[in-house]
Amino acid sequence: MTPNFYTIGSFGDTIYSLCMVKYLGGGNIYVKLDAMDEFAQKQLGWANAGPASGRYTQRDYDIIEPLLKAQDYLDTVAVWTDEKFDYDFVDHWKYHMIDGHKGNQTECYALTQGLDIHSPEVKKKMLFEPWLTPVTPIVIPGKPYVVNRTARYLYGSPSEEWFTWVANGLGDMGVFVGNEEEHAEFEKTFNCTIEHYKTKDLLELAQVIQGCEQFMGNQSVALSIAIGLGKSYWCEVRKDYEQTRTPHGGYGDTWFPRINGNYF
Repeated sequence: MTPNFYTIGSFGDTIYSLCMVKYLGGGNIYVKLDAMDEFAQKQLGWANAGPASGRYTQRDYDIIEPLLKAQDYLDTVAVWTDEKFDYDFVDHWKYHMIDGHKGNQTECYALTQGLDIHSPEVKKKMLFEPWLTPVTPIVIPGKPYVVNRTARYLYGSPSEEWFTWVANGLGDMGVFVGNEEEHAEFEKTFNCTIEHYKTKDLLELAQVIQGCEQFMGNQSVALSIAIGLGKSYWCEVRKDYEQTRTPHGGYGDTWFPRINGNYF
């Protein structure tokens, strides 16, 4: 019988959880709409889910559905309508935030299933191997770099590397993915012009990232896709990383000790 999984979180949470779904052999995945605030209030004691308040909306689902359907280890992809689920990943919040950062996002999903994240087999799957099914790449001629920088998870002034990269032609050699506000803020912050490549959904975003030589950004769904696809990436670390540092090193949620993963 095909197991059922369900997700209530935001885009990035779902992308990282797919690593565990694949590890468990895949199955059906259901997206529960409008569940984050209720979960935050009942399970976390928060007034709401903060930046994830109101997620998932139907519009959110429409944006992520094509990418979920592109995963060769997922069968049914649909909005949750009271289907029984076989695996509960909701407690990953406990491990990646509430009880201190016990590991990165994929490791915290592994902890919900009682796995030993220090086991060589689990470490290999959770940290080093891509888990997203490769998608048809969109290659943008003359633009080998894909950039995304959100306002979330920064907690400090921009890292100096951005200014160096911009001075060395990032605006000419890259494209920016993300929403209008993020694009405008990037150009304003770094006093540059960079093409805004607008994607209609997360599948198209994954295709653009699949086709690039390197992704550059901070903690975001775009970063999770780059890591999930196994792409080379640079990740801007939040300045309060000491609050998220895991017991075995790294910078909390987004830390993957890969040879093509860089942090600044």
